[in-house]
Amino acid sequence: MVGVVLLLRDVTRLKELDRLKTEFVMTASHELRTPLTGIAMSIDLLRERAMGKLDESEQQLLDAAHEEVQRLKVLVSNLLDLSRIEAGKIEMEFERVPVQLLFDKALPPFKAQADEKSVQLALTLPPRLPQVKADAHKITWVLTNLISNALRYTDNRGQIRLRAENYGSQVHISVSDDGPGIPHEFQTKIFQKFVQVKGDKASGSGLGLAICREIVRAHSGAIWVDSTPGRGSTFTFTLPVSQ
Repeated sequence: MVGVVLLLRDVTRLKELDRLKTEFVMTASHELRTPLTGIAMSIDLLRERAMGKLDESEQQLLDAAHEEVQRLKVLVSNLLDLSRIEAGKIEMEFERVPVQLLFDKALPPFKAQADEKSVQLALTLPPRLPQVKADAHKITWVLTNLISNALRYTDNRGQIRLRAENYGSQVHISVSDDGPGIPHEFQTKIFQKFVQVKGDKASGSGLGLAICREIVRAHSGAIWVDSTPGRGSTFTFTLPVSQ
């Protein structure tokens, strides 16, 4: 006999728990921003007024406090942004955008760092590339995050390749690096919140790629990585062609 087994599971409660978790993180992040801003301002004032009055160890402690507060501010900001996106509370301002404009906005901040490491930023755009339907500010954020990661893992005198190609109703935008690559067991997990590659010495909250994924999803697109350990990585995301 040939049969079919149909398994149904009510996930209403799980969905509600996930919604409540997102709202809690968003509220907590919002409430943390005010005291963190106050602490940061106080530390900056101390660094300015106490310059030359502290011994070396005291100055190092104050500098360390400044760096840690800045890291906390970035973490809280990322948590708030991610929670808002997941809750659908960030509005997207879609418009017709030339792909060249996205790279023009994303690349300049990295020129000095790339020159310092002698890393080449190679951009390849085909002629007559169609415009995309996108929120230019938020997609620039995605590109900036991917380029920043690529630059972090690319050795001196390496190369970062940026490319856009048209595939039917979509444009694929990719960022490739010559870095150490990503172990296979992490390639399906790195877009999840707080996931960091084992042995990764780079600092970060593990939220950047999760935010990238949510922004791309809000554009009805997809994002993925192709990587071979020891041979670099290519991150690709899609945007719809503007009709």
